[in-house]
Amino acid sequence: MLDYAREFLVLAKQLNFVRAAETLHISQPTLTRHIAYLEQELGFKLLNRSPMALTEAGQSFCIAVTGIIDQLDAAIDQGRRIAAESGPGILINLTMSSNNKFADIIYEAMTVFHERFPYAPMPRLFQDHTLGIAESVLGGKADVGLVFTRPTKLPEGFAFAHLLDLPLMVFVHRDNPLANRETLAVEDLRDCHLVCPTNPYLQSTFEGAVETMREHGIEPRYRVREVDEFDRIPSTIQADEMLFKTARSVLTAPPAPFLVAKRFVDPVPQYHIYAVYRTDGRNHAAEDFVAICKNLIKLRMGE
Repeated sequence: MLDYAREFLVLAKQLNFVRAAETLHISQPTLTRHIAYLEQELGFKLLNRSPMALTEAGQSFCIAVTGIIDQLDAAIDQGRRIAAESGPGILINLTMSSNNKFADIIYEAMTVFHERFPYAPMPRLFQDHTLGIAESVLGGKADVGLVFTRPTKLPEGFAFAHLLDLPLMVFVHRDNPLANRETLAVEDLRDCHLVCPTNPYLQSTFEGAVETMREHGIEPRYRVREVDEFDRIPSTIQADEMLFKTARSVLTAPPAPFLVAKRFVDPVPQYHIYAVYRTDGRNHAAEDFVAICKNLIKLRMGE
């Protein structure tokens, strides 16, 4: 009866079966049948058909049922709000550093998600320096993780999406012979070492650099270093080491005074950024968040 009462309220405003049926996205015969069923259930006529007008009983019923449905809708709305706010929010894991161009997209996506799903908890950042970023998602600690290498095999309930590719530049020590070159090719870095942090959380950036060099036919050399923050790595770079950073149209100051920024000749190497996320029943909102990220990338970065 409640669904038919909702249809009656639309008809009571329009006083036209054809227009009311179009508004309700049902056929006119279906609406006519529903109103007839409602009148039969109530035991009184709601409308006079010729000319179309509410009966006195129909007017009284219209006023009363409008209040009831408004109260019911408010109760449903409140229930959905409580259920959403008490549910798990989205936890996002990504490497935090300065000059982190894609992080701006994530922050904006968090705001857009909250605007689109106002009853859901605000997405939050997650960090655990004892876990790799992908491992934090697969282990159930986070819902979305941003990584720099394409995941190979994912268990059921998880997926990945390619988000964007960012052009790279490189910083080398001023005592490195490459510092005197105007531009570099990736192949010029064959004898330079990458820095591999011991911190599992930071290793995703190292893995992305390894993948980039292998794409150019180079098996990279590297040194392991104990650091807990990405922004501490530049101050540790030695004369035969290097540091990849995402390129900008205008070069900013080097992250350490003894480092020299170098552009690459074409083809400019790229960092590939992927989202690993949950698709199981615990938090379908992760899929919505990744979709928002992809849309923002198209809008903001032309990807």
